[in-house]
Amino acid sequence: MKYMVFTNNYFICIKYIFFACIIYHSSVKEVKYVPKWKTVSIREELIEEVEKAVKTGKYRSISEFVSEAIRLRLEEIMRAKGVPAEKRREVLATVKEQLLYTPKHTWAQITPEGNIRVGLSDYAARHLKGIAHVMTEPVGKEVNKMEPVGVVETWMFMFDIYAPVSGKIVKVNEDLKNEPHLINEDPYGKGWILEIKPKNSVVLEEELNDLLGAREYNKWVSKLEGRLRE
Repeated sequence: MKYMVFTNNYFICIKYIFFACIIYHSSVKEVKYVPKWKTVSIREELIEEVEKAVKTGKYRSISEFVSEAIRLRLEEIMRAKGVPAEKRREVLATVKEQLLYTPKHTWAQITPEGNIRVGLSDYAARHLKGIAHVMTEPVGKEVNKMEPVGVVETWMFMFDIYAPVSGKIVKVNEDLKNEPHLINEDPYGKGWILEIKPKNSVVLEEELNDLLGAREYNKWVSKLEGRLRE
């Protein structure tokens, strides 16, 4: 079986993996859940599959694929180690830096299947205290970017959920029917809302380029908070 030899093209993968390990190691050491370091061999066939996914638009880069894989693996490891939920959220909060955002406070994340997972940002979750009900358009519904695809209700407010990309809804988070509070507690994890299958890779690339990166979104939030204080 062939294993790849890392070249300059894959240094970014190593960088992401190393960075994620450092984050996890430093974040959990305070509660004495220190993981063991392991050497990982990556089959050449896997890298070839990832490259194909990048070329077909499933991921925008190899590093994006690695970032998603790291997030899922970190969560799996921390749950197995019994790391408290609060500490898990603290560690995984670093992952939200890899997400894209709309000015309407929804985030977008590419899943391993090539769908766009959608949820509300922690800024929205903090301001929508006591979420009591979540309604979304049904699976199979065609949606357009920046159109409402659902509503979040608290005891006092109703907040529209806007689609970050165009496509078809292929999955909704059924857990939110009985546990809408998951959005408040874990907006980037268990509190995700739905997934959209993009129309095609060309349209997806254009629409993702229009979204805000984490730094841009944080600036936008700061500006909004400044207006609220005026």
